This record gives sequence, structure tokens and C-alpha cells, in this order.
Amino acid sequence: MALPEVVFEAKEIKLDRILDHTEELGYKYPGFPCSKIEEVYGELKFREKPELRPMTYASYVMSIDGKIAFEDNEVGPLIAKNNYLDPVGAFADFWILNMLRGNSDAIIIGSGTLIKEPDYSGSAYDRDIIDARVRAGKPIAPLTVVVTRSGRNIPFDNPVFQCEEVPILIATSPSGYLNLKKELKKEYFLLPTAKNGSDLEIIKEVVKDNPDKIGVTITGSGLQTDAGELLKILDAMGMEKVLVESPAYCHQLMQEGLLDEIFIDTSCVFVGGQATGIGSDKESFISTNHPHAEIVSMHLHGPHFFYTRYGLKYDVKNKK
Repeated sequence: MALPEVVFEAKEIKLDRILDHTEELGYKYPGFPCSKIEEVYGELKFREKPELRPMTYASYVMSIDGKIAFEDNEVGPLIAKNNYLDPVGAFADFWILNMLRGNSDAIIIGSGTLIKEPDYSGSAYDRDIIDARVRAGKPIAPLTVVVTRSGRNIPFDNPVFQCEEVPILIATSPSGYLNLKKELKKEYFLLPTAKNGSDLEIIKEVVKDNPDKIGVTITGSGLQTDAGELLKILDAMGMEKVLVESPAYCHQLMQEGLLDEIFIDTSCVFVGGQATGIGSDKESFISTNHPHAEIVSMHLHGPHFFYTRYGLKYDVKNKK
């Protein structure tokens, strides 16, 4: 199965950068050269990679009241697509996700998101970005990391599992693995944990020896996974930038201070009610201890969409 493609016209989706703090915040490492990104978004730079783990960034589109899905139809992109005042702004939101997928080495997505998005591909759709990625020496598609605590009900008929160009790693818990090995019908291999330097070398060799199989990694205890351990394993696999597309896992990473950035595209629609937000099924942060953010840059597409990049800060204390 070939990777799907979508034609994006740069002139239609071009964004206006209305705020830029990248230089003063230390963003000095450019992504791969791509004229399409320069034309639509402008210069895309990153901060220095953290030690012993990849840089992590998430990307979501949300309503003006912070919802990432409608209650009656939980397909996330509808928050953008169903902004009837600006269909092109919705297309620009989708393109930004393509830009971030193209610059990532791995994409983390939850099994629940795969169920809600049955057409998920695990790759960029823009041929210009794909070609620029390949010219930069990267594989045609990032590694797709499917996170599942229970190891159950993974939609193996999803297109991402049918595409030979997309490598797959399933990250689960010890209890989840007992369920997963009953449901996983394709050939797979187990990755060791990354406790020390010798483990890192073993991980590299195991990955190299199993190029066409699904990888499985087991972290944590019981039904809980260990996000820090997974990031160490991804680092050992050579992953430098990881895009997080699972809202639940995004919240888990923030709880552990492991999410570096979040790109939030705001669609000027209102949802209300009990619709899903980022981490809405997780324990809330408390009033005296919660992540903070600073705006890295902001783009605009007319009066109906704006696109904000945030750098996250943890352990910020009250100065009073």
C-alpha cells in the first residue's frame, strides 16, 4: 500500500507570522531544507535536543474553548474542517501537521486515536515535504509508535499497519503485553529496556536485524507504561524529534515534565459541554503546581484561525 498524498497549494495556505520569539528563546537548529515550508510557514527552527531522550512536541487543533473534538463525532480534524467560515484555514492546519510529521523521526499515537481516525497514515501527505525529507537523508516516513496500556483492541486493519514504508513500534505495559501477543498476528520482535550503555547498543542491533517486523517494547509495571523509559528507547533507536499525536499521552508527558513544546492551532468555533480536551480523562494539575508555557511564535490565516507554538516550562514556583 502506497503512502497517500494530498496537493497543498502554497499560495492558498500561506500564513502570516505575527509574533516570533524563536531567536531570544534559543531556537537555533533548523529543520531540513524545504522551500515549501519557507514559503508557507517561514523558517522552522528547534531548540537543542535534551540529553538521553528525543525532543518532544505535540500538535492539535482546538476550538476557542479548548475542545479537540465534537461530542457527536470525535474525529479530531473536524474541529478545523467544520469551521465553515474558512475552509482554507482548516487546510493550513492540516498542512502544519504535515510539516511537523515531516520533521519528526517518530510519531507517538494512541490506539484509541487510531480507532477514532480510521484513515490515519503515519506519514506526511505533502510530496514537497516528503521529497525534502528524503533529500535530507531521512526515511520516507517516520516511525509510528502505537501506545497501548491494555494491549487490546488495536485496529490492525488501519492503513498505517498496511503500508510497508511506515515502520511500527508498539509500546505497552507488562500486563498489556500478555494481551497484545494474543492479538498481534504479524511478525514482531521485542526491544530491551534502556538501562545502561550496553542496552543502547543492543537496541540498535536488534532494530537493524529486524527491518520488516513490528517492534514491541514493554515498560512500566502492571497496566502502567513508563514514558521516560520509552523516550530512552527511542533515543537509542536514533530518534531525535518525536511528534505526539495522542492527547492522553501528551498529558502523561506533561505530568512527567517530558513534553518540550506544543503546537496548538485554534479554530474559531465553540463546542462547549463535556467534549474532549487534552487530558480530559486524566487527573487535573493543581492550582499551585502546573505546567506553564511561553509563546514561541504565532501565525494567522484570516480572522478565523490562528496557529501558536508554545515552549513548555515545569517546576515554575510562585514568586510571592
